Amino acid sequence: VPNHLIWLIFFYWFFHSCLNAVAELLQFGDREFYRDWWNSESVTYFWQNWNIPVHKWCLRHFYKPMLRRGVNKWTAQAAVFLASAFFHEYLVSVPLRMFRLWAFMGMAAQIPLAWLVSRFLRGHYGNAAVWMSLILGQPIAVLMYVHDYYVLNCEG
Repeated sequence: VPNHLIWLIFFYWFFHSCLNAVAELLQFGDREFYRDWWNSESVTYFWQNWNIPVHKWCLRHFYKPMLRRGVNKWTAQAAVFLASAFFHEYLVSVPLRMFRLWAFMGMAAQIPLAWLVSRFLRGHYGNAAVWMSLILGQPIAVLMYVHDYYVLNCEG
């Protein structure tokens, strides 16, 4: 839970405080940086609403061009999500100087989870599944990176 608490504090600090402060300084009118992701009843809704600027960028530059080229909706969604998973892995691997795929696999696991939640869980059960994936999934990935970093850099 402490990892999740840190994630929530970072979310508030960055998405609510910093981005709104920058928007105020730049007199930027569109301040929709996130929507009500905490009420997500599906994994898909969560990923579409927790980071609006990135979601809109992915729609504009990945998803819609694929649809215009004749790629079906599901394949385009999976491709965009896997591209996002690649960039998450990249953002972790470069600073740590190790390539382990934990972030990529964690993100890729969201694809079948999204299907399972949308197919079998509705309402509060879907919301509970989203929160469980947030509370358990990210700390497991962080612990995997901490373990691998320690093994590579701290053992004699």
